[in-house]
Amino acid sequence: MPIIIDCIQGTAEWKQARNGLITASLFEMVMARKKQGQKTSKYYCVMMKLAGERITGKTVDEGTTLSMRRGTELEPGARRFYGTLTHTQPECIGFVLADDRMKGFSPDAFVGTNGLLEIKTKKPEILIPHFIQKGFPAEHKAQCQGGLWIAQREWIDLMLYWPDMPPLIKRAYRDEVYIRKLESEISRFNEALEIMVQKIKCTDTGFGMRIKIVGEGNEREKSASKVRISGGLKARVGSRARARLKERAATRRGKRKGGSVQG
Repeated sequence: MPIIIDCIQGTAEWKQARNGLITASLFEMVMARKKQGQKTSKYYCVMMKLAGERITGKTVDEGTTLSMRRGTELEPGARRFYGTLTHTQPECIGFVLADDRMKGFSPDAFVGTNGLLEIKTKKPEILIPHFIQKGFPAEHKAQCQGGLWIAQREWIDLMLYWPDMPPLIKRAYRDEVYIRKLESEISRFNEALEIMVQKIKCTDTGFGMRIKIVGEGNEREKSASKVRISGGLKARVGSRARARLKERAATRRGKRKGGSVQG
Protein backbone atom coordinates (compact mmCIF):
# COMPACT_ATOMS: atom_id res chain seq x y z
CA MET A 1 0.00 0.00 0.00
CA PRO A 2 1.23 3.53 -0.71
CA ILE A 3 2.22 5.71 2.24
CA ILE A 4 0.37 9.02 2.56
CA ILE A 5 2.49 11.77 4.11
CA ASP A 6 0.37 14.51 5.64
CA CYS A 7 2.15 17.75 4.81
CA ILE A 8 1.67 20.92 2.81
CA GLN A 9 3.30 20.93 -0.60
CA GLY A 10 6.22 23.32 -0.87
CA THR A 11 7.10 23.25 2.84
CA ALA A 12 10.36 22.02 4.37
CA GLU A 13 8.60 18.83 5.52
CA TRP A 14 7.40 18.13 1.98
CA LYS A 15 10.86 18.75 0.52
CA GLN A 16 12.42 16.39 3.04
CA ALA A 17 9.84 13.68 2.30
CA ARG A 18 10.76 13.67 -1.40
CA ASN A 19 14.49 14.31 -0.98
CA GLY A 20 16.55 12.08 -3.25
CA LEU A 21 13.50 10.34 -4.73
CA ILE A 22 12.43 10.14 -8.34
CA THR A 23 8.93 11.65 -8.44
CA ALA A 24 6.15 11.44 -11.02
CA SER A 25 6.79 14.97 -12.29
CA LEU A 26 10.24 13.76 -13.44
CA PHE A 27 9.08 10.53 -15.09
CA GLU A 28 8.78 12.17 -18.50
CA MET A 29 12.51 13.00 -18.46
CA VAL A 30 13.37 9.41 -17.55
CA MET A 31 11.15 7.97 -20.29
CA ALA A 32 12.21 10.38 -23.04
CA ARG A 33 14.54 9.09 -25.76
CA LYS A 34 16.33 10.61 -28.73
CA LYS A 35 15.51 9.45 -32.25
CA GLN A 36 18.27 6.85 -32.07
CA GLY A 37 16.95 5.56 -28.74
CA GLN A 38 19.58 7.11 -26.47
CA LYS A 39 18.73 8.74 -23.18
CA THR A 40 18.49 12.53 -23.25
CA SER A 41 20.67 14.99 -21.34
CA LYS A 42 17.72 15.66 -19.02
CA TYR A 43 17.84 12.03 -17.88
CA TYR A 44 21.37 12.49 -16.58
CA CYS A 45 20.62 15.92 -15.11
CA VAL A 46 17.81 14.38 -13.05
CA MET A 47 20.09 11.56 -11.90
CA MET A 48 22.88 13.93 -10.81
CA LYS A 49 20.43 16.19 -8.99
CA LEU A 50 18.97 13.27 -7.03
CA ALA A 51 22.43 11.83 -6.35
CA GLY A 52 23.42 15.15 -4.79
CA GLU A 53 20.31 15.12 -2.62
CA ARG A 54 20.99 11.59 -1.40
CA ILE A 55 24.62 12.32 -0.58
CA THR A 56 24.02 15.64 1.22
CA GLY A 57 20.60 14.82 2.66
CA LYS A 58 19.42 18.23 1.47
CA THR A 59 17.44 19.66 -1.41
CA VAL A 60 18.96 22.63 -3.21
CA ASP A 61 16.44 25.46 -3.52
CA GLU A 62 16.40 26.29 -7.21
CA GLY A 63 13.85 29.08 -6.86
CA THR A 64 10.60 29.34 -8.78
CA THR A 65 9.75 30.51 -12.26
CA LEU A 66 6.88 32.83 -13.14
CA SER A 67 4.85 29.91 -14.50
CA MET A 68 5.45 27.91 -11.30
CA ARG A 69 4.32 30.80 -9.10
CA ARG A 70 1.30 31.35 -11.32
CA GLY A 71 0.37 27.68 -11.07
CA THR A 72 0.64 27.76 -7.27
CA GLU A 73 -1.59 30.84 -7.10
CA LEU A 74 -4.24 29.52 -9.49
CA GLU A 75 -4.36 25.91 -8.30
CA PRO A 76 -6.71 26.36 -5.29
CA GLY A 77 -9.32 28.15 -7.41
CA ALA A 78 -9.03 25.53 -10.15
CA ARG A 79 -9.51 22.74 -7.60
CA ARG A 80 -12.65 24.36 -6.20
CA PHE A 81 -13.96 24.89 -9.74
CA TYR A 82 -13.34 21.22 -10.52
CA GLY A 83 -15.28 20.21 -7.40
CA THR A 84 -18.21 22.39 -8.48
CA LEU A 85 -18.22 21.01 -12.03
CA THR A 86 -17.97 17.36 -11.00
CA HIS A 87 -19.99 17.56 -7.75
CA THR A 88 -17.07 16.10 -5.82
CA GLN A 89 -14.90 17.17 -2.91
CA PRO A 90 -11.25 16.96 -3.99
CA GLU A 91 -9.01 16.09 -1.05
CA CYS A 92 -5.64 17.86 -0.80
CA ILE A 93 -2.75 15.45 -0.27
CA GLY A 94 0.83 16.34 0.58
CA PHE A 95 2.92 13.47 -0.74
CA VAL A 96 2.38 9.83 -1.69
CA LEU A 97 5.35 7.55 -1.08
CA ALA A 98 5.38 4.27 -2.99
CA ASP A 99 5.33 1.12 -0.91
CA ASP A 100 8.96 0.42 -1.84
CA ARG A 101 9.93 3.95 -0.64
CA MET A 102 11.93 4.51 -3.83
CA LYS A 103 9.61 6.91 -5.67
CA GLY A 104 6.81 9.34 -4.93
CA PHE A 105 4.03 11.55 -6.21
CA SER A 106 2.55 14.91 -5.18
CA PRO A 107 -1.08 14.81 -6.36
CA ASP A 108 -3.13 17.96 -6.72
CA ALA A 109 -5.99 16.03 -5.09
CA PHE A 110 -7.51 12.65 -4.38
CA VAL A 111 -11.02 12.31 -5.81
CA GLY A 112 -13.27 9.77 -4.14
CA THR A 113 -11.77 6.35 -3.46
CA ASN A 114 -10.25 5.65 -6.88
CA GLY A 115 -9.56 8.97 -8.60
CA LEU A 116 -6.84 11.59 -8.85
CA LEU A 117 -6.80 15.20 -10.02
CA GLU A 118 -3.88 16.83 -11.81
CA ILE A 119 -4.15 20.55 -12.57
CA LYS A 120 -2.11 22.31 -15.25
CA THR A 121 -2.50 26.05 -15.70
CA LYS A 122 -1.88 27.06 -19.30
CA LYS A 123 -2.02 30.44 -20.97
CA PRO A 124 -4.81 30.76 -23.58
CA GLU A 125 -2.49 30.41 -26.57
CA ILE A 126 -1.18 27.14 -25.13
CA LEU A 127 -4.55 25.92 -23.86
CA ILE A 128 -6.57 26.48 -27.06
CA PRO A 129 -4.79 23.80 -29.17
CA HIS A 130 -5.79 21.20 -26.56
CA PHE A 131 -9.45 21.91 -27.32
CA ILE A 132 -8.76 21.00 -30.94
CA GLN A 133 -6.53 17.98 -30.35
CA LYS A 134 -8.12 14.69 -29.43
CA GLY A 135 -6.81 12.27 -26.88
CA PHE A 136 -4.78 12.70 -23.72
CA PRO A 137 -1.85 15.17 -23.93
CA ALA A 138 1.28 13.10 -24.51
CA GLU A 139 3.48 15.46 -22.49
CA HIS A 140 1.52 14.64 -19.32
CA LYS A 141 1.13 10.88 -19.81
CA ALA A 142 4.21 9.80 -17.82
CA GLN A 143 3.32 11.95 -14.82
CA CYS A 144 -0.35 11.00 -14.77
CA GLN A 145 0.14 7.27 -15.35
CA GLY A 146 2.97 7.40 -12.82
CA GLY A 147 0.59 8.94 -10.30
CA LEU A 148 -1.93 6.15 -10.86
CA TRP A 149 0.85 3.59 -10.46
CA ILE A 150 2.26 5.02 -7.22
CA ALA A 151 -1.07 5.94 -5.60
CA GLN A 152 -2.65 2.66 -6.79
CA ARG A 153 -5.72 4.43 -8.19
CA GLU A 154 -7.88 3.70 -11.21
CA TRP A 155 -8.35 7.00 -13.04
CA ILE A 156 -7.05 10.55 -13.18
CA ASP A 157 -8.64 13.78 -14.39
CA LEU A 158 -6.23 16.21 -16.02
CA MET A 159 -7.67 19.71 -15.72
CA LEU A 160 -6.21 22.28 -18.11
CA TYR A 161 -7.14 25.63 -16.64
CA TRP A 162 -6.91 29.36 -17.15
CA PRO A 163 -9.16 32.01 -15.54
CA ASP A 164 -12.05 33.13 -17.80
CA MET A 165 -11.33 30.32 -20.28
CA PRO A 166 -13.63 27.30 -20.56
CA PRO A 167 -12.16 24.48 -18.44
CA LEU A 168 -10.90 21.39 -20.20
CA ILE A 169 -10.91 18.09 -18.31
CA LYS A 170 -9.43 14.96 -19.86
CA ARG A 171 -9.75 11.65 -18.05
CA ALA A 172 -7.28 8.79 -18.32
CA TYR A 173 -7.57 5.30 -16.88
CA ARG A 174 -4.74 3.00 -15.88
CA ASP A 175 -2.73 1.87 -18.88
CA GLU A 176 -1.25 -1.34 -17.53
CA VAL A 177 1.03 -1.89 -20.53
CA TYR A 178 2.51 1.59 -20.17
CA ILE A 179 2.74 1.25 -16.38
CA ARG A 180 4.78 -1.96 -16.74
CA LYS A 181 7.14 -0.14 -19.08
CA LEU A 182 7.30 2.78 -16.64
CA GLU A 183 8.02 0.43 -13.74
CA SER A 184 10.88 -1.17 -15.65
CA GLU A 185 12.47 2.15 -16.64
CA ILE A 186 12.17 3.68 -13.16
CA SER A 187 13.64 0.53 -11.61
CA ARG A 188 16.67 0.72 -13.92
CA PHE A 189 17.00 4.44 -13.21
CA ASN A 190 17.03 3.84 -9.45
CA GLU A 191 19.63 1.10 -9.79
CA ALA A 192 21.91 3.38 -11.81
CA LEU A 193 21.31 6.22 -9.36
CA GLU A 194 22.34 4.09 -6.37
CA ILE A 195 25.50 2.95 -8.16
CA MET A 196 26.40 6.58 -8.82
CA VAL A 197 25.77 7.54 -5.18
CA GLN A 198 27.93 4.71 -3.81
CA LYS A 199 30.71 5.48 -6.27
CA ILE A 200 30.80 9.13 -5.20
CA LYS A 201 30.61 8.27 -1.49
CA CYS A 202 33.81 6.25 -1.85
CA THR A 203 35.92 8.32 -4.19
CA ASP A 204 39.40 9.63 -4.88
CA THR A 205 39.62 13.24 -3.70
CA GLY A 206 42.91 13.94 -5.43
CA PHE A 207 46.55 13.87 -4.18
CA GLY A 208 46.29 10.08 -4.17
CA MET A 209 43.99 10.13 -1.14
CA ARG A 210 40.90 7.95 -1.16
CA ILE A 211 38.10 8.54 1.33
CA LYS A 212 34.72 7.13 2.15
CA ILE A 213 31.91 9.46 3.16
CA VAL A 214 30.00 8.16 6.16
CA GLY A 215 26.90 9.34 7.92
CA GLU A 216 23.70 10.85 6.64
CA GLY A 217 22.48 14.38 6.04
CA ASN A 218 23.71 16.93 8.54
CA GLU A 219 25.84 14.34 10.35
CA ARG A 220 28.08 13.97 7.31
CA GLU A 221 31.52 15.53 7.65
CA LYS A 222 32.13 18.23 5.06
CA SER A 223 35.91 18.23 4.62
CA ALA A 224 38.39 15.50 3.77
CA SER A 225 40.37 16.28 6.91
CA LYS A 226 37.38 15.34 9.07
CA VAL A 227 36.07 12.31 7.17
CA ARG A 228 36.66 8.98 8.89
CA ILE A 229 38.33 6.24 6.86
CA SER A 230 36.06 3.31 7.66
CA GLY A 231 36.84 -0.41 7.75
CA GLY A 232 40.03 -1.49 6.03
CA LEU A 233 39.98 1.47 3.68
CA LYS A 234 43.23 3.37 4.26
CA ALA A 235 44.44 6.67 2.92
CA ARG A 236 46.80 6.02 0.07
CA VAL A 237 49.25 8.80 -0.51
CA GLY A 238 51.72 8.63 -3.37
CA SER A 239 55.45 9.20 -2.95
CA ARG A 240 55.29 12.69 -4.42
CA ALA A 241 52.50 13.70 -2.07
CA ARG A 242 54.48 12.34 0.93
CA ALA A 243 57.53 14.31 -0.16
CA ARG A 244 55.49 17.50 -0.36
CA LEU A 245 54.05 16.90 3.09
CA LYS A 246 57.53 16.34 4.58
CA GLU A 247 58.83 19.50 2.91
CA ARG A 248 55.95 21.57 4.28
CA ALA A 249 56.43 20.09 7.75
CA ALA A 250 60.14 20.98 7.67
CA THR A 251 59.30 24.54 6.62
CA ARG A 252 56.88 24.95 9.51
CA ARG A 253 59.44 23.59 12.01
CA GLY A 254 62.02 26.04 10.70
CA LYS A 255 59.67 28.99 11.16
CA ARG A 256 58.84 27.94 14.72
CA LYS A 257 62.56 27.83 15.59
CA GLY A 258 62.99 31.47 14.74
CA GLY A 259 62.85 32.52 11.16
CA SER A 260 62.36 31.34 7.66
CA VAL A 261 64.21 28.34 6.31
CA GLN A 262 67.23 29.44 4.27
CA GLY A 263 67.47 28.01 0.79
